[in-house]
Amino acid sequence: MLLTMRLIIGLLIVIFAVSPGAETVYKTVDKEGRIIFTDRPSEDSETIKLDELQTIKNPNPIQYTPRPKPPADKGPPYKTFMVAEPADGAGIRRNDGSVRISVILEPGLRSGHKIIITLDGKEVSSGTASSVSLQNIDRGTHNISARVIDGNAEEIISTTSRFSLLRASS
Repeated sequence: MLLTMRLIIGLLIVIFAVSPGAETVYKTVDKEGRIIFTDRPSEDSETIKLDELQTIKNPNPIQYTPRPKPPADKGPPYKTFMVAEPADGAGIRRNDGSVRISVILEPGLRSGHKIIITLDGKEVSSGTASSVSLQNIDRGTHNISARVIDGNAEEIISTTSRFSLLRASS
């Protein structure tokens, strides 16, 4: 009995879901006593008249309006750009004259931009690398300059630093 009721309720749900606008349903009992509901008449079917389904129209539907793209930020694209290694004013003792120059750039390097690092006015690195290792640098005070340029070779941001290399004299 419980199974039959579940079957009837399930069939009614299917009928209403498949044909929400239907107003007439036909009920048939097959040879095995199963009740069948359908929207098509058949022999020995009983007509069941349904009330019209109540529907509500939304008086104020929300219209989708795509957001406009924000204007391009005209401010500097980088918050931080500095020579991290060697620290500004540092004294480095290396008899072999090796020095590693490293810069910090936040946020990271954008596509189409590159970093140019110079030591005493001579370019020692150009590209996407944020560090360079140099060998056999003369003792004394040296100036580091680093800049970020865009695809048109225009400078976006720059920084400078100074360090002294201490080497035993030969």
